Amino acid sequence: MVILSLRTLVLAALAVIFLEWVRRVFWMRRFRTQNPPIPRPASGGLSHEKVSIIIPARDEEKNIGNCLSHLMKQDYPNYEILVVDDRSSDRTPHLLENFKRLSPVPFKIIRIEKLPPGWTGKNHAMHVASKAATGDWLLFTDADTTHASDSVRAALQEALSRKADFLTLAPQVECRSFWEHTVQPLAVSSLALWFKATELNEEGSGTVLANGQFILVKKNIYEAIGGNESVKTEVIEDVELAKKIKAAGSRVLFLNGTEIYSTRMYTSLAQIFKGWTRIFIHLFEKKIPLILHKVFLFIFFSLLPFAVLSYEKFLWLSGSSSFDAAIFTLSAVVCSWIVLVRFIGNRLLKANPWYAFLHPLGSAVMAWLLLVCVGRILSGGRSEWRGDRY
Repeated sequence: MVILSLRTLVLAALAVIFLEWVRRVFWMRRFRTQNPPIPRPASGGLSHEKVSIIIPARDEEKNIGNCLSHLMKQDYPNYEILVVDDRSSDRTPHLLENFKRLSPVPFKIIRIEKLPPGWTGKNHAMHVASKAATGDWLLFTDADTTHASDSVRAALQEALSRKADFLTLAPQVECRSFWEHTVQPLAVSSLALWFKATELNEEGSGTVLANGQFILVKKNIYEAIGGNESVKTEVIEDVELAKKIKAAGSRVLFLNGTEIYSTRMYTSLAQIFKGWTRIFIHLFEKKIPLILHKVFLFIFFSLLPFAVLSYEKFLWLSGSSSFDAAIFTLSAVVCSWIVLVRFIGNRLLKANPWYAFLHPLGSAVMAWLLLVCVGRILSGGRSEWRGDRY
């Protein structure tokens, strides 16, 4: 009787998991329909309000050249570039001087030698640069981004047409190494699944999300809420800034920017752990039950079917009388369906679709990463980024 009950429970669980992944197919279709990439800008008819592009840079010798070479080729007629050399110890200062000499647009280098008490590094860099900016709009972007030649014009056109005061864009995420291909698409798609875009952009919605890799904000609106100084202790300053601006009654939009810029967030498993734990700990506001819920989702919906299939295959190969053909068949169907859905999802994300076959590995990494977040919260451990600990 106990064995029968356990068998029924396993079959029921596999059926629920299968239905959830069917639901996710419909979710992907709806997501693409409701959140298309912002359009490439039409020619003419665009305001020539000045845009100040601000790039915080600390030890970015590997990225800053690519970022600046693309930003200097913008087809928007009225912009300036401000790069904050935030205590760099590599060749970043030397590279910046070279770019300043070659720049076809106004180019400012702001050097920071010491981080004042009570500030996070990026907040302070953004704050200092905003004081030196002369534009009507501020475009905060990161050194690890690659911009299309019309990214500034496209973003500004979208902000003006939608009457947005704060526009933040999701990027095309580049993956090159094994671990990037295995984990990054899963992490990015999970965020999209957990934070519904339709809710983010609804008037009066309390749900807020932002991406510091691309934030276009009206300077007067930014200054009215106190700028980055008002969130100077926050680790995920982008979200907190968006919350303040939305609470002040201004319009905040989170849109799809995958056609106009891309980013390579992390290059190794160590960086993936360091970066995403910092993001998740603060994005979920250090709420352990909320993080554990996400761990459960990965274990139940992503790892359990593969564990059941592996166990039943072991029983089959060993000739055990405990082998259950029904459970084996259903688990094989569910696992195949999950891989197929991930294959399609990776293609939509412009990631290597064949890494969908490593879905169990990527899910295990995500579950472990989230558990590390819980451990760090319980132990009072600090987040570390760019040499600073918070």
